Amino acid sequence: MCITLEGALDTMSFKELSIGDQDVFREAEQACPLTTSDVNFTNMFIWNEYYHFTWTKAFDCLCLLAHPENSDPFALPPLGGGDKMKAAEFLFNELTVPKMSRVPQELADLMGKLRPDWKVESDPDNDDYVYLSEKLINLSGRRMHQKKNHYNSFVQNNRYELLEVTRDLIPELSTVEDLWLTAKTEKIGLQSHLIMEKKAVHLLLANLETLNLHGLAIRIGGKIEAFTIGEVLNPDTAVIHAEKGNPDIRGIYVALCSNFCRRYYGAMKYINREQDLGLPGLRFSKESLKPDHMSRKYVVTLEQF
Repeated sequence: MCITLEGALDTMSFKELSIGDQDVFREAEQACPLTTSDVNFTNMFIWNEYYHFTWTKAFDCLCLLAHPENSDPFALPPLGGGDKMKAAEFLFNELTVPKMSRVPQELADLMGKLRPDWKVESDPDNDDYVYLSEKLINLSGRRMHQKKNHYNSFVQNNRYELLEVTRDLIPELSTVEDLWLTAKTEKIGLQSHLIMEKKAVHLLLANLETLNLHGLAIRIGGKIEAFTIGEVLNPDTAVIHAEKGNPDIRGIYVALCSNFCRRYYGAMKYINREQDLGLPGLRFSKESLKPDHMSRKYVVTLEQF
């Protein structure tokens, strides 16, 4: 494919993503609110060590490329309020193997309609789980009965304290993350995605204020046993970036989620708890909270490839 780029670019070269780019990305998020979690600036920043994101401006959009380790580069859906179709064409033109991943439903539908030579395929392992905030807070209804029982068991059997996550708690929270990783490793072995997840969580904690994140921790008997981190994704949705806890304490995860949403996101309609990556344990956990719907994503390629 060849397209004319004259006058299209604000900058002629891609640059590596850094924390200093946050204002530019937040402005683009406000111009066209996100419906999925992947291209939220926080997510890209904390996973940058693996994906090695680069970006530039074209057609009044932020145009993003990912260069994952041991894999071919791919494009991400353009950000902002500009011409996303032209921006997508520009991105395809930059890749030896044209591929765009994590494409949200509305953009995938537009691509399939306007460009029949583009192949649009579903990507269920990356679909986001989206929940009604009220359901996670109150655990109401027959479908949430088991979770409500777990919550009640936690409340009845533990003397606990809810703490706002602040910088002074980071050493304790890092210990929780380390213990979580040890437990996971004993169960499924030390896998690369677990190592990268640990690094991502540590970046979240180290940049709480800079990224404007909210966090809640649970302390039991003088020891922090669980914590979670999230932020506002769009005007009616919050996104949960991390959730770690002691799996041996019954109900601690549902208590953490319910109290976190109540304290910070009670005014939101939805809570996005991100994807399951095709991991069976993570899928079971996310499905057990009974999502309201899935935020579907797609992979778009050129037919000839």
